[in-house]
Amino acid sequence: MGTWAEFAWGLIFGAATLVVAFNVHGAAERIYSLAMNTVGVSRGFTPTLTRITCGLLGAIVVIEAVAAVV
Repeated sequence: MGTWAEFAWGLIFGAATLVVAFNVHGAAERIYSLAMNTVGVSRGFTPTLTRITCGLLGAIVVIEAVAAVV
C-alpha cells in the first residue's frame, strides 16, 4: 500500500476501535452479546475487556499511522 493509503487505513481502523473503546451506542456490549452466543468463548471475555483491548489497539494504530507520515 502507498503511504497515504496506510495512513488512511490506520486512522479509520483506529477511529473504529476507539469508538468501541469509548462505548458509543453500546458497541462493546453488542460485541459481547454476539460473542457469548458462540461456542468456545470464555467467560473472561467481558465488555470491559473489549473496551480496554480496543482502546489500546486503537491508540497504538493511530500513533503508528501518524508517526509513519511524519
